[in-house]
Amino acid sequence: MFRKKPFITLVLFGFLSFGSLAYFYFAQHSFMQNQREFLIHLNNLDNYNSDLTNEALKNSLFAYNSQDQIAHDYDAMQREFKHLQESKILNNTPYTMIKKGINEQLRTQVNTFLLKVQDFLLLNSAVKNSIVFLSSHVNSTSSLQKEEPQLYVQAVKILDLFKDARKMQDLDYLTKTEYLLNSDSKDKNVQLFVQIFNLHASYLMKKLPLFLNTTEDVINNNIGTTLHKEKKEFNKISLHDFAFFDRFAFVVVVLLLLYLLLAIYLFVRYRQTNQSLQYSLSHDILTGLYDRSLLLKDTLVLSKSAVILLLNVDAFKEINDVYGNDFGNKVLVSLTGFVSRYLHSTSSVKIYRVGGDEFAVIFTDKSTDEVMQISEHLEKSIRNKDFKIEDIRINLSVSIAVNSVSPLLENADLALKVVKKDMNRRIIEYKEKLSAKKEWKKNIEIVNTVKVALKEDKIVPYFQGIVNLQTLKIEKYEALVRLILPSGEVLSPYAFLDTVSKTHYYYDITKVMIRKTMQVAKIHTQQRFSINFSMKDITNTNITTTLFQLFEKDKETAKRVDIELLETELVAVDDSRIKDFVAQVHSYGSKILIDDFGTGYSNFAYLSDLDVDILKIDASITKEILTDSRKLHIAQTIHNFTSGMKMQNVAEFVETKEVALLLQEMGVEYAQGYLFSKPLPAPLENTKVTL
Repeated sequence: MFRKKPFITLVLFGFLSFGSLAYFYFAQHSFMQNQREFLIHLNNLDNYNSDLTNEALKNSLFAYNSQDQIAHDYDAMQREFKHLQESKILNNTPYTMIKKGINEQLRTQVNTFLLKVQDFLLLNSAVKNSIVFLSSHVNSTSSLQKEEPQLYVQAVKILDLFKDARKMQDLDYLTKTEYLLNSDSKDKNVQLFVQIFNLHASYLMKKLPLFLNTTEDVINNNIGTTLHKEKKEFNKISLHDFAFFDRFAFVVVVLLLLYLLLAIYLFVRYRQTNQSLQYSLSHDILTGLYDRSLLLKDTLVLSKSAVILLLNVDAFKEINDVYGNDFGNKVLVSLTGFVSRYLHSTSSVKIYRVGGDEFAVIFTDKSTDEVMQISEHLEKSIRNKDFKIEDIRINLSVSIAVNSVSPLLENADLALKVVKKDMNRRIIEYKEKLSAKKEWKKNIEIVNTVKVALKEDKIVPYFQGIVNLQTLKIEKYEALVRLILPSGEVLSPYAFLDTVSKTHYYYDITKVMIRKTMQVAKIHTQQRFSINFSMKDITNTNITTTLFQLFEKDKETAKRVDIELLETELVAVDDSRIKDFVAQVHSYGSKILIDDFGTGYSNFAYLSDLDVDILKIDASITKEILTDSRKLHIAQTIHNFTSGMKMQNVAEFVETKEVALLLQEMGVEYAQGYLFSKPLPAPLENTKVTL
């Protein structure tokens, strides 16, 4: 009887222990599955929201862009939100508030957002169609440009404002301009053109503000913020549940003392599962390195002396494209092993995989100079190593950024983008001057300065004389743009033109230069004048229309106003467009000059095709003809070739008497430089110069 009772007790205790163990195992397994499912749906919803926002932004900026991806992301977002609402874990009591937040606040935000997306699609299509129609309508009316040039220019200007407002997402373009055409012409075609144009312009004035506001609502939705808040709260509650499972595990271990082997087995399995989850939350599955999320956490608590090394594999996409993703993954694993072995003897380092082909190393006891030295040796070692993958030898090159300025990863990433664009170096250290924010602020200041200067008529031409080396008289002037600051300081184009070239103010500057140069040329009737034109100017109908309208109004002055084209840009535009422009310039008696010849492709063949009149020999050649025999030979070759083609030459950057005399001896017709004349606000009264 004594033995029977302990046996029965043992059996009952065993059943209780086994039942407790079974319940614990399945409850924990179910909880982890439900937790993972919820987080997957939450992250998917966040990703589709971001994708949908990005696609909407792209569609709002580009005239031709498929909306299929928006439709796909729209459906996917609806589907993922439904799955999120149906997540099993939300039925548990601790997650009641999260479920309430999803069913109330988040559902309202998602429904509102999707309705906004529908509105965006309708407005986007309507605005695009009207703008495309107006573009086609204006371009198809070729006779209007000749018969009603002012009406045509007005239509082009209005159309450009609509395009700019849509592209720049800025209603300021539509605030101070009349957007309806008006013509007294009795021509039915003209009236029909005006009627159709005004119909669409009125429609755009009504719909475009709605479109821009809707686009802003779509892009600036608060869904991501809500999702991140719910995820944070979910993780907080999940930690309490994990703590509960830990306590329950201890109870199970105590209960299973008589079933030690089974208890240990099940407990180890649980611990392994739990550790595996924790491991997966901080490690990259492919390489076994720490992942980006852990790096972001680590950088928040690192000391100010920490230095980050950010490494990116150059052209890794090509490896995936040629050999496949599986092969590319093996390359990354092999590179991971190499870097780990290389840094094995280095103290206080942690290696992370922060992206597909991007790795980071944190040093906590090294100076920036020391990490730069490590980077140089590491980059060279990788470049000189053959990585053997599946009997295929692969040579890799990497770009490396080093940074010790907080925020570590953000600044290193910025520096890495800079070095990736520079083919002459592979390693860079982050400096404050690389800060994009400072650059953006500077660019905004420059644009505002130009905007004010245009408004206050402070964009002016300066004139640099071009001397006939035989008569030693200034026969020509090149008009060079200058900006006058309120302080009276004069800015050269190097200080502002490149920045504003990406805005519509660039074309306003060109128009000012054309108009003011024509005014000066009309006064100084004994000299020729030249204006610099870029390929952007040639391909802009508004600019070319302005030029040829002024030429048409004053044909006598137009004969003495020439156009300078930059040699490095000639290959970037279809030849027929350049030829048409050159032919129209010649029709007024103006000449075509090629500026800075010798800095670009220096293709002699297109000179005859473009019917060039004058070739300007670049300063990089002229300034060294006394000291570099090869540069002298190049200059002589250019002159001999152009002489045979019945062209003339202007040698730029002539600053010494010796250079001028040598050019004169070579037979070069004209020279330009500080030896004769600096750029001045007005042409000189005395055109005679001496050597």
